[in-house]
Amino acid sequence: MFTRTSLGIGNEHLFHDVDFVVYCEGKVVEGEGSSLDEVFWERVFVENGKAVHCKSMGGKSVVRPLAQKVADEGITNVVVAMDRDYDDLRNQIIDHPQVFYTYGYSWESDVVLDFQFTSALSLFATTNRRQAIRAEFVAFRDSLSQKLRRICALDYKYIGHHERLFNRQSPMSIIATPGAHEPFVKASTLLCKAKTLGHFQTASLPVEAYHALCGVRSFFGKAVSRLVFHWFAYRTRRINGARKVVYDAFMDLLASTLDVTKLGVPRNEHYLNAIARL
Repeated sequence: MFTRTSLGIGNEHLFHDVDFVVYCEGKVVEGEGSSLDEVFWERVFVENGKAVHCKSMGGKSVVRPLAQKVADEGITNVVVAMDRDYDDLRNQIIDHPQVFYTYGYSWESDVVLDFQFTSALSLFATTNRRQAIRAEFVAFRDSLSQKLRRICALDYKYIGHHERLFNRQSPMSIIATPGAHEPFVKASTLLCKAKTLGHFQTASLPVEAYHALCGVRSFFGKAVSRLVFHWFAYRTRRINGARKVVYDAFMDLLASTLDVTKLGVPRNEHYLNAIARL
């Protein structure tokens, strides 16, 4: 549990000489290292003109109570940033200027929605077909979003069940990586599991909400990011001389180079509007 006093929390920005201390989810990393959550949130704030110190606190069970504390007690110079998950669909959003949510399900979702694809490709493979390969990725991502819509609705249906639809600590348990083909979600595995859970509905999902679902944005972010990563690894392996792609390095690259200020991008407008409320 988070036990620091409200005064201590509100004054920490002075120690770091920043506008805000941003408490976020993610593994606590000692020394000079950072969590990927910290890399993402710092990118969002710094690129939008705010000096911040990002600090991972652990899981949402730790961060959400802190967000409520900030909202209830009016603590200043602090932002609490966390994954959206299905909080909006379940009416669990903490509506406060200093409580930030990701645009999609999680920061991973936001990163893979739209990233510097050709720049990333250049680091792992030498090719003049960058634009053509990017077009292949866009086609895969768009198809993935459609395929994941039903999976997302199924996941939401059972998210409140005491036994989860799949192991969220092991997203690869629902992903197939055939090697010679594009990765995909094991839909049949999820459907079989749903049958064992029986009739259950966490909360209603209106038809308009279902049609608004975008699989890449709305489904469990750690699974989506691994689908994108494994597609990228699968595709670069087909290029002679390509370098090995490692998940953490890949996501670090995407998060630290993300264009969060380009106009006309819904994700960017989401963060711009949130920062304008501070």
